[in-house]
Amino acid sequence: MIFKLVTIFIFLFVNHTNSMDLFEKKKESKNFKEEWEFVSDQVMGGVSSGKLDLLNSSKNTFIRLSGTVSTKNNGGFIQYRSDYDFDKSNFKGIRIKARGIPSEYYIHIRTNFLLLPWQYYSGKFSVTENWKVIEILFDDFKKSNFYQPSTFNSSEIKSIGFVAFGKNFNAQLDIVEAELY
Repeated sequence: MIFKLVTIFIFLFVNHTNSMDLFEKKKESKNFKEEWEFVSDQVMGGVSSGKLDLLNSSKNTFIRLSGTVSTKNNGGFIQYRSDYDFDKSNFKGIRIKARGIPSEYYIHIRTNFLLLPWQYYSGKFSVTENWKVIEILFDDFKKSNFYQPSTFNSSEIKSIGFVAFGKNFNAQLDIVEAELY
């Protein structure tokens, strides 16, 4: 029994020390809307609409992306994103704790080497109405264009976005935790 407790403690300690919380300072900021940018396809003539909220429940403070995604006028996304500057290259993926209207959602990562707005790396995940932990390895992210490098290193990340994308649907994505691991 003691061996199991020590093993669990070591596992939790090692995992925690080898991760970087993406939300901690940004959720606590008095300028929350400045830390996170809401963007929809309206910037390119689309008609999707939505909003970004910081919400409190009895147990958690979480970020909610909600709205209507429409593929009309060559659109099809709503997202929120924030800039980052990582000096470490040893992270292998991103871990989130999320829930929402059941559907597929995406994490979009932009790196120093991507200059055009439609260039990103995309990691797909699904949510249910209940909170669950989701891990996506950077090796599983897909590039958006054939001329991008196939892989990236965490030290090259310059922004991370959470996205409802690619189909007509009502979106609601709640994220309470996000970290690189």
